[in-house]
Amino acid sequence: MNQISGIVELSNLRRNGYVRIQDHGMIASNRTAALVALDGTIDWACLPNFDSDPIFSALLDKSKGGYIIIKPNEESGVTCNQHYLEQTNILVTEFYKGGKVLFRLTDFIPTSEYGTINFPEIHRYLEAPSVDVVVKVKVRPSFDYDRTKTIVTKEGHGFSFTGKGDIITLSCDLDLRVDRDSVSGLVTMRKGTSKWIVVSHGISYAHRVTDYRSYERLEETSSYWHTWVSQSQTPGVYHHSVTRSSLALKALFFEPTGLMVAAPTSSLPECVGGERNWDYRYAWIRDTAYVVESLSMLGYKKEAIKFLYDMMDTIRREKRIRTIYSVSSQTDLDEIEVDFDGYMGSRPVRFGNKASDQLQIDEYGSFVTAISHLSKIGGIISSYLWGFVGDILKDLEELWNKPDSSIWEFRTEPRHYTYSKVMAWSAFNRAIEMGKALNYTGQYQKWKTVADTIKSDVLRNGYDPELNSFVQYYGAKHTDAALLRIPLLGILPPTDPRMMGTVRKIEQDLMADGFLFKRYPNDDGLKCKDNAFTLLSFWYVEDLVEMKEYLKARDVFESLVERGNHLGLFSEEIDFETGEQIGNFPQAMTHLGIIRAAYRLNQTFKKNVNGKGSRMIH
Repeated sequence: MNQISGIVELSNLRRNGYVRIQDHGMIASNRTAALVALDGTIDWACLPNFDSDPIFSALLDKSKGGYIIIKPNEESGVTCNQHYLEQTNILVTEFYKGGKVLFRLTDFIPTSEYGTINFPEIHRYLEAPSVDVVVKVKVRPSFDYDRTKTIVTKEGHGFSFTGKGDIITLSCDLDLRVDRDSVSGLVTMRKGTSKWIVVSHGISYAHRVTDYRSYERLEETSSYWHTWVSQSQTPGVYHHSVTRSSLALKALFFEPTGLMVAAPTSSLPECVGGERNWDYRYAWIRDTAYVVESLSMLGYKKEAIKFLYDMMDTIRREKRIRTIYSVSSQTDLDEIEVDFDGYMGSRPVRFGNKASDQLQIDEYGSFVTAISHLSKIGGIISSYLWGFVGDILKDLEELWNKPDSSIWEFRTEPRHYTYSKVMAWSAFNRAIEMGKALNYTGQYQKWKTVADTIKSDVLRNGYDPELNSFVQYYGAKHTDAALLRIPLLGILPPTDPRMMGTVRKIEQDLMADGFLFKRYPNDDGLKCKDNAFTLLSFWYVEDLVEMKEYLKARDVFESLVERGNHLGLFSEEIDFETGEQIGNFPQAMTHLGIIRAAYRLNQTFKKNVNGKGSRMIH
């Protein structure tokens, strides 16, 4: 369902006690984020950092999870919608009745140009712009996955909530009361009045709400996002989609270490009611190449360089390439299951991620690809970084011919996945091109020998002449949608019959209506169906560009962008049957895919601005 307008009936918003994943907006601060539902409820926030325990987690358990409810008490005939203040991550939720704005919420987490300053605060601005309105307010934090009793104390200019050594304070001048483990009340707001509520972490005393300087923080935060966007070289075509995607990506960076979380959430299901529920509040090595390329496409070369070097320093400290890393360097990656019901009954609910210990060979290629791209845009490739490339290739010489868990992080027996081998080839091939262009010394002959060996191995074992397609793993008789990326890597020309045959085979076997792709056809050992992985559709757009099917690429891209939620945000997947967004939200890789595809299309528009190609611009 396309929900561009976002206007929905407030009384119809919840299903079985939950707001749909796509019916949320995100506020963020480069340290953490919160999700705000269309009904004004904050039902997800980890404080003080992305990878801290969730304090508000009703999105994963409507009973045990914490929340901040602020909405009109009367729901009959009330509709709601959300929008961002232009070119910011400041979110406005409005409630309408009788053609008027009944009530308005403006939400943000303070953000400044000084990225290491920590404001573990959520500021909520309440307005009654046109009529008197009774507002329902209820605040209930949840500590230690609701395994710890919450103690609520009225003090100072608000309330404090404590549990297992953690503390949350609520500052406001509203008439609220303590109700066991929560604070609640019905507040009458007169026409034209406004109020602030500030929820903060780690402060033991509830200060006067005016002490938080919310207006000043709002101006600083707005200025921060506007300044950042103004530095972008956003493509003229699809400017809005790219800007929103870039703002979402920037919000997912953890400034103290420079790393980026894949998403700010954990265990939002890839299949509602099933077990495909993972923690994405970590930095994935494979994302590095996409992040560096996308940032540089937008003109953020300095940020691309910083991100790459920060990731390298993290790998150096760990003394090995792991699949994922804690963004704060403080979080245990061990996977646990907690006694939450899960979103719409999707269990188990997991925190931590077992994939951190898997061998995923494609990640080595991803990192070298990122460095190679940086060199092409004039980034600083120091001798230190060049030496790091050599270290990666040395490890890859020993690893490339081993079975691994693939880009999809299968929890089944490792196999010789074709995509992994192609990424290993890409690492050696790009290192040779980069090193020679920079006139650096390197073991070029040895690297070429390894690259040629890998390529020969892939063409012999990863391609099936009967299918006229590359296959998921050596010996398989089926393909894999991850192979949509190999026409973009250069192992063969994009128009080579084997490349085009692979894309056509994936279209035939894995593509559904709306240019959505299932990742693979085989059983991965998990219950519940596998849904459409949205990034694949944007890879498909890039393939169409490479195969010179420009008009189709444009049409596919535009149809995909329309699948974003009312704010232009995307989760990881789309349900094949309902068309709803599912999985962790918002998802960095999906937004990276939007940026890359839009950039490629924009470059194509520039080349085809005359003649029949001009029909591409509208």
